[in-house]
Amino acid sequence: MSLSSMSSISASGLQAASTRLEAAAANIANASSSGPLPDASGATTAYSPVTVRQSDVRGGGVTARIVNAADPHVVSYDPSSPDADAEGMVAAPNVDMAGELVDVMTARISYEASARTMKAANDMLKTTLDAFS
Repeated sequence: MSLSSMSSISASGLQAASTRLEAAAANIANASSSGPLPDASGATTAYSPVTVRQSDVRGGGVTARIVNAADPHVVSYDPSSPDADAEGMVAAPNVDMAGELVDVMTARISYEASARTMKAANDMLKTTLDAFS
């Protein structure tokens, strides 16, 4: 493995960790953004939580992208909401706060690991260049 590939793999890890943090932050910030129950077409203005799909890249590294969560809403009782139906029900985002906090911690640890790997690659490159100068 070359030093430049180590840096690009580390950079992809940094990007993936940032994407994971972005998704978790959006879900946490919008956890209480309810809306009307979905209509016949399934449309609602309630916040739809997101998740991250991460996959390997041939040759090393990862890609991460934000996608909509599989089960975005749960029915919740909130008769004081302006979006409540006649029975007081609204569509609430299906956000697991504990899971989101785990994602935040995982993103932080992943970011730190990728940053340390990048620093090690840069230090090795510097040592190699110093040996030839």
